[in-house]
Amino acid sequence: MTRDELIALLSERFCANFADTFAARIVAADALELLYEVATARHEALPAAVRHKVLFRSAYLLERIAVGEPARFAPLADRFCRTDFPACRDASARRHFSKIMALLLPASSCDAATLDRIAETAAEWAVDPATKVAVRVWCVEVLKYCRGRVAWVDEAWDDLLASLGTAPAIASRMRSSWKK
Repeated sequence: MTRDELIALLSERFCANFADTFAARIVAADALELLYEVATARHEALPAAVRHKVLFRSAYLLERIAVGEPARFAPLADRFCRTDFPACRDASARRHFSKIMALLLPASSCDAATLDRIAETAAEWAVDPATKVAVRVWCVEVLKYCRGRVAWVDEAWDDLLASLGTAPAIASRMRSSWKK
């Protein structure tokens, strides 16, 4: 599978069982690194609507593989934590990137500078009024794992939670795990 072929697949009409079908194809083709490259590239030459589809869908597939086959994603984890999570610019891809980060952090041994950058990115996304609720939820999950590891997160925790609003998903997480 080439980069252009992968971009063409990601640009096509959404199909039933998209994530399972395409994640299996990526794994079978041993093309995870290619998918990662596509998910983290800028794609400035693509039309905006196609670029958005490619970034969102490739991030969705990365998440599916990171969740379903974490050992396959493991070689990419350090690069993801150090540079590509903070560099994500697509608003919809951020949902999947923040979920991947929330899954990686509990077992992560990131250095202090990397953790600080991760926490700063998650906090920026969480408090941005334009950020979708699902992204906010996963960003706060990321910050929850940064508590006790990044000093300013502990200091800002209550203010951060107060700034999130009252969407049902946020209210539920506040009751179940964030305020404990």
